[in-house]
Amino acid sequence: MRITDYGQLPSCFITATDTDAGKTHVSCEIVRAWQQQGYSVAAFKPIATGAISHKGQRVSEDALKLAAVTGQTAGEINPYLYDKPASPHIADINQSFALADCLKQFKQLHQQVDRVLVEGVGGWCVPLSDTLMLKDLAIAIGLPVVMVSRIGLGCINHSLLTFHQIQRDCHLWYGWIANIKDPDYADIDSNIGAIEQRMTSGTVKT
Repeated sequence: MRITDYGQLPSCFITATDTDAGKTHVSCEIVRAWQQQGYSVAAFKPIATGAISHKGQRVSEDALKLAAVTGQTAGEINPYLYDKPASPHIADINQSFALADCLKQFKQLHQQVDRVLVEGVGGWCVPLSDTLMLKDLAIAIGLPVVMVSRIGLGCINHSLLTFHQIQRDCHLWYGWIANIKDPDYADIDSNIGAIEQRMTSGTVKT
């Protein structure tokens, strides 16, 4: 299902076809739509890489953007921040990701508001440590999974591969969002149509 009405989404986990697909942009739009519906909201980006300096503090640029919408602090949104802009499992060898602590923080946040948006890092199979991938975090959190697809050259392949992998890994698939970063791209409609058609008619073989 392609999602166009963000306000009707439940609390969800946002993943993407790849890095720079536009997860944070879409996440901010979803949170704004929830606010317009009258919901109390919060964002949670458990892991971020590529820290920046903001007012003398190390922060995630993505978390800052989310905080500007939700009213939280960047630190409340993003507990695990690594300096190097790389896959989390190599971004900081001196800081390890603790899944149990992350889940505890999520559950506390989930109890305080009507809607929580959890934003992943990179794509569905990005390693978080030597033993964990992003998909393990998403499955442990248990929210409906929404995929952001950057519409452009290569998006059909990336979208379908991610869609089928999510379906193989869990039963949390909810739908996908087409993020049009370049409105002048000539094949927007045909690419979106190709993805929709193949998601609807395709089956997952196990």
